[in-house]
Amino acid sequence: MLEIKGIRFEVEINQKRIKNIYLRVEDDKVIVSAPKYMQTYEIYNFIESKRDWIYKVYQYYQYKKLNTLKYNGGESFYIFGEKYKLIYSIGNKNVSITDKSIYLTSKNFDDGIKYLYKHFESLLLERANEYLNKYLYILRDYGYDNVPDLNIKFLKGKWGVCYTRNNKINISYYILHYPNECLEYIVIHELTHFIIPNHSKRFYEIIEHNMPNYKLANEKLKL
Repeated sequence: MLEIKGIRFEVEINQKRIKNIYLRVEDDKVIVSAPKYMQTYEIYNFIESKRDWIYKVYQYYQYKKLNTLKYNGGESFYIFGEKYKLIYSIGNKNVSITDKSIYLTSKNFDDGIKYLYKHFESLLLERANEYLNKYLYILRDYGYDNVPDLNIKFLKGKWGVCYTRNNKINISYYILHYPNECLEYIVIHELTHFIIPNHSKRFYEIIEHNMPNYKLANEKLKL
């Protein structure tokens, strides 16, 4: 156990056949991967030398938890940046929405949340296609005549991904929680990848030309 400024961290040490020692922070847990030959006291000396860094990383993720609009449990569920109270009950799957509340019924909470996302799939897809059609000229200007196929998927660690060979763009269900300009930015971002596959300076110049305020949307998605 490690205590830093009143925060108690669980310490997990894994010794492997590696040359260097690595450390990462997952919430209030410190995970260390160290070479097999390293003595325990050497590992703990290394952890002690990283106390300030561990605390900074912990603070960052706590801030991120508090400020992200992405659903992480609890009663608050955001739809395009608007806050709704999520009220759950056990029963057959059903979703109903009032001005500021979402009533979700299911026999299993996790399955119910997935069902809730699916409930908004057509709305999210419709709005994403509106932005797609609005910005198709980006592709036309560079001689790309095909219209990409848009799909909504449960993506891990990404807001969107494009498959240029298959002429397909996948958008994350989780973008549902953020304001419309965030979805707009992701659609433009993925469209631009059909022209430039990397994140070069030119890539972002094209995005900025078509969406001058894209950085504001991007900052919201970083939380």
